[in-house]
Amino acid sequence: MNEEISSFKVPSEQNLRLIEDKLDDLIILLSKTSLDNNTIRDLQDKFDSALRATHSTAIQPYSKLTGKNNKMEGDLDQLLFINTLDIKSQRKHNAFNVLGHIIRVIIALLLILLGFGMIIMPAPPYFEMFTLFYINADDGVTIMDVISL
Repeated sequence: MNEEISSFKVPSEQNLRLIEDKLDDLIILLSKTSLDNNTIRDLQDKFDSALRATHSTAIQPYSKLTGKNNKMEGDLDQLLFINTLDIKSQRKHNAFNVLGHIIRVIIALLLILLGFGMIIMPAPPYFEMFTLFYINADDGVTIMDVISL
């Protein structure tokens, strides 16, 4: 094993084949045994640290994840793998999102209509006692108009 590792200094097709063979052996071993969550997490951490040790440019974004972030990423991946969403729950989730957007649009349109109604309809005199900008002697922009807008 040590002789094989020492020959991995320069990547070649033979080295890549040896790595793939070892990885296939690991996959076969893992498929034949049943492991608990802690052992799986330890193996995954060891494999991730071995990949980070290669200093490859392809995995540099992942090497910045350390400690808490790496654990959270692993837990999230595990949760997504365990709790796969079926089509029925996806449709239900999408329906709730669409319904929420429709309700927000309806509320926004009602508020816009209320604002225009406050501007167009005549207001009681105690609302129109403060005029900010006079258009003519009898009419202008009042505080109620500004609040409506």
